[in-house]
Amino acid sequence: MIFTNLIKTNLRTTQFGKDIEYYQRIDSTNSEAWELIKENKASNGMIVITDNQYEGKGRNNNKWFMSPSKGLAMSIILTNPFPVKTAKLIPLAAGVAAAKMLENRGAIPKLKWPNDIFIGNKKCGGILCETKMSNNQVKSMVIGFGININENENDLPKEIINSSTSLSIETGHSNQRELVCAILITYFENLLMDIDSVRKNWQNYCYHLDQPISFSHDNLSYEGIFKGIDKNGHAIIKIGNNLKNFPSIIIE
Repeated sequence: MIFTNLIKTNLRTTQFGKDIEYYQRIDSTNSEAWELIKENKASNGMIVITDNQYEGKGRNNNKWFMSPSKGLAMSIILTNPFPVKTAKLIPLAAGVAAAKMLENRGAIPKLKWPNDIFIGNKKCGGILCETKMSNNQVKSMVIGFGININENENDLPKEIINSSTSLSIETGHSNQRELVCAILITYFENLLMDIDSVRKNWQNYCYHLDQPISFSHDNLSYEGIFKGIDKNGHAIIKIGNNLKNFPSIIIE
């Protein structure tokens, strides 16, 4: 069970996490967040969190596995409108916040564009951002976090054991999930208040910076050197002698 009062006790935020909706078991925190928005029950910075997310969503319609009562599955709701330019950097800010939290807890995290979270060469989490727009403004956004915290190797399905890990596996000790959650939310709010710092912060954690990558874009395959991200959060790839910017790619 997650105790929301412990999350609030450890928060160092001005707004984020002041309202928390906790569910013992739920299909998807992102889906529930959108229901709260639809019903006008959501506030800016509200957290939707669960002990057991059984239909977690990832990018490109992938599913995210969560071990009940061991992982962190939550969504942060943004209801204050903001420009599209800012919105493009928010998923990267979420990744940086997660990396900073893992670093704070003793791990050495890395980020794979745009926001897959790794420790070493194994994935320990991911982020899914969903938006609703009107008149070239983002009216609302839901940022979903799925991060392996206290799972051990026996908790992970056989099909992902060679490619996945958890904070506990990598550091050798368990963590209080409420504290982990509060640290993550605090970092995230601070980054959104200094959005111009996100690009540099993200590149500092990127594990394939200046490395050759294979990727797909618009159903076509490419190879190039990942050179970083531009001011809009787009990937900069060197293909041959040319630098090209891609708003969305899938790195193999």
